[in-house]
Amino acid sequence: MSEPLASTETPARDAHASLLHSLVAQSPALIAIRGNDGTYLYANESFAQILNVPAASLPGRHEDDVLHTAGLPRALRIGNGASAEVTHSEEEAIVGLRARRFLITRFPLRAGDSEVIASGMIATEIGARTGSLPNPAEYAESRHAELLHALEQMERLAYTDRLTGAWNRRHLEDAALLEMSRAERHGHAVSLLVLDVDHFKEINDQLGHAVGDYVLVELVRRIRSDIRRADTITRWGGEEFVVLAPDTALREAEQLAHKLCARVAEARLSSARPVTISAGVAEYRCGEGFEHWLARADRAMYRAKNTGRNRVVSDPYSAFASDGTRLASSPVELVWRESYRSGNERVDRQHRQLFEHANRLLQAVIAHAPRAEVLEAMEVLVEDITAHFAEEERLHASIGYPDREAHAAEHGHLLAQANRLFERARLDAELPIAEVFQFLAYDIVAQHLVGADRQYFPYLETPPASATR
Repeated sequence: MSEPLASTETPARDAHASLLHSLVAQSPALIAIRGNDGTYLYANESFAQILNVPAASLPGRHEDDVLHTAGLPRALRIGNGASAEVTHSEEEAIVGLRARRFLITRFPLRAGDSEVIASGMIATEIGARTGSLPNPAEYAESRHAELLHALEQMERLAYTDRLTGAWNRRHLEDAALLEMSRAERHGHAVSLLVLDVDHFKEINDQLGHAVGDYVLVELVRRIRSDIRRADTITRWGGEEFVVLAPDTALREAEQLAHKLCARVAEARLSSARPVTISAGVAEYRCGEGFEHWLARADRAMYRAKNTGRNRVVSDPYSAFASDGTRLASSPVELVWRESYRSGNERVDRQHRQLFEHANRLLQAVIAHAPRAEVLEAMEVLVEDITAHFAEEERLHASIGYPDREAHAAEHGHLLAQANRLFERARLDAELPIAEVFQFLAYDIVAQHLVGADRQYFPYLETPPASATR
């Protein structure tokens, strides 16, 4: 994946926080925010003065304890639970020895556009400035509207890429986790499209960064016009973007990716040279983490780059048939067991990934999937086997495994088998199920991952830091 945009997100977030603080810290309105666990996250000076405590002492303290100690009624309580609505009320509180009336607005704060993660309150005293204001209640209401608008703007800016107006990484991660949860609970499909501008460095080098920026802004505008309101586009880094497509299985996501590639190519985003994008697509698989899902889409995008650019490549996994119905589980499946664990997190993660990709190939062969889908699954598996064996050999060298030469020789033998099987898949109309299963279940899993690999596990008890990064 591309590196984060250091100049786009972190400084922007700091600037937003600074602007928000300067806006509300000294406001005459009482402003406080608390988390769903009941503890204060923020309070301005005006709110703290009412409680007769320093504002800096409130974050982390529970609302119930603070208000009980201050002897204040429910009027200044932000509220129980995480309300999803903005509410307005006029309430009275005894502060000191006299009753004071406040116009109070309570509002939710959300993680992106998803669940409520905190609640806030703005309280403006009514009557405190009667001599200078003809209608104190109207003044309070207008002040509330200004502050709420400012908070909404700050919230949006914290999740937005400044150059293109696309969402940023924080928003994508929050939104993706919500969609993953929906997929787990209700069986909804959801897919990611990773899009990368082809030859973008040449655009910057030959035409200048101003043209490059213009291309990115127009690219986002074009993509937004061609995706649904439910879909979102995120600038992930540099010239790389991610579209999150809820309720979209792999086949539909592929169609969307082809449409976006075609629309970008015909849009003439730069008059000086053609601009195209390469796309990688992956449907979410229940149980996997966000990073793993995104990595599958990213690998597919790089395969699109390496095979000619301005094209779409998809990770082969899908839980849905072409007609949208959910596929039944395969009757034959390689099952990962806890007894296979090495104790090294990276090794175990790679082994589980090999199980996953082996099962995708088995599913494609058993279901007599289209030839292109079988070849794609086979290619992904061979790539993973190649990368895993290379990294494992580096690990063996770093831990001083004494049988590493013999183990490396076995790697070479298995990789040759995998490549022969891949070549046969290219030439034959159909791979024999028994031969595929023999190679995956016996040669790779039983003989190597569960057999030979266990011989070096004892050497991983105290691996050096460089071996586990």
